[in-house]
Amino acid sequence: MKTEQRLLNPGFIALNIFILFAFCNLAVFYSFYDYLGTLNISEQWRGILIALMPISALIFRPFISSRLKIQNAVIAMALGLGTVVVCLFLYSRVQTLVGFFPLRIIHGAGYVTLVSAGITLLVAVMPKEKSGQGFGIVSIMTLLPYAVVPLIVEKGFSQLHQSQVYFYTGLILSGSAILLIPLKKIAKSHYPDQDQEGEPVSSKGQIWINLKQGSILALLLANGLVFSAFSLVFFFLKTFSGTMGMGDAGLFFTVSTLVMIASRIFMGPLFDRFNKAALILISLGVFSISLFFLGQVTSNGQFYGIAVLYGLGVGVATPLLNGLMLMVSEPKYRGLNTNLMMEMVDVGFFLGPIAGGLAVAYGAGPKSILIGCAAAAFLAGCLMIPLWKKG
Repeated sequence: MKTEQRLLNPGFIALNIFILFAFCNLAVFYSFYDYLGTLNISEQWRGILIALMPISALIFRPFISSRLKIQNAVIAMALGLGTVVVCLFLYSRVQTLVGFFPLRIIHGAGYVTLVSAGITLLVAVMPKEKSGQGFGIVSIMTLLPYAVVPLIVEKGFSQLHQSQVYFYTGLILSGSAILLIPLKKIAKSHYPDQDQEGEPVSSKGQIWINLKQGSILALLLANGLVFSAFSLVFFFLKTFSGTMGMGDAGLFFTVSTLVMIASRIFMGPLFDRFNKAALILISLGVFSISLFFLGQVTSNGQFYGIAVLYGLGVGVATPLLNGLMLMVSEPKYRGLNTNLMMEMVDVGFFLGPIAGGLAVAYGAGPKSILIGCAAAAFLAGCLMIPLWKKG
């Protein structure tokens, strides 16, 4: 498939704006747990309601991504965007446990349709030789909402009821629909290339052939391991830091997130100049070391110093994993495999908290749990060794 050699082409820019809006749609739910408490929904159900959206995405993504092509990507984006906007509007109406169950499931399905379709088109407009830098920019778009949305809501719209915040988020997202017009034209310019790629990716036989490739499986497994460790730390560090009497977990994530963004801005141009598998191995080594020493800290200075290593390691590794997947994938599987990488993010955010909860329930302490996370990151890095020549 031919792509424009210029990375910052109109399609790439428009799709990154869509991704930014899609993740604002997620970040705005940072206080959803507390909001459910104001509706007198019991604590035992709040976690389940929060998890319903990522679980919905986990279930629907394989079904949706295997049927997406450039020809239907823009239509799918419109359908997903419309579903997300309607769901955001409905949060101001739904106030019961029974009502939230279908709402969260449908919201997850709409979100995964929007993002999966956007990714399918993104890999068509992103130059393969600039995939590392490209995914670095994409990953910044996914991180920015988590850094700014809670701050904007807390400082600028604190007087609004939480359901109103969801409603106005829906209004803002609806405005992004205007970008679908140029994207439709951009997608059409890539139709001839995809028509030459043979059998549809939705064929089970073709999908199995794709998944039997060792490099594809290695990258999927590595991504799942990285995000299992990442999500466990995200959900449990506040508890761990309290147990150890060390630092503020919120400030740890602020520092690490800023480092992630900075690493992708300043190091992004280097991502495509060096061997991606080697860079992933090095960065996951840094990530693993940060996780190991996170359980050994004895001062606040060490705690926040580890946040820098943590952000640098995972900040460099994750866009490169996606970039390497794009390089090793056959053209007709690039959209599918990129969406499968996102599926492994969902798997990680499902398995990580479960593993952490079971470990805590059976009496494991922060030190041993974080060593387990370090081992997962180390194993993910080792999976890059066979891919060295392909990077």
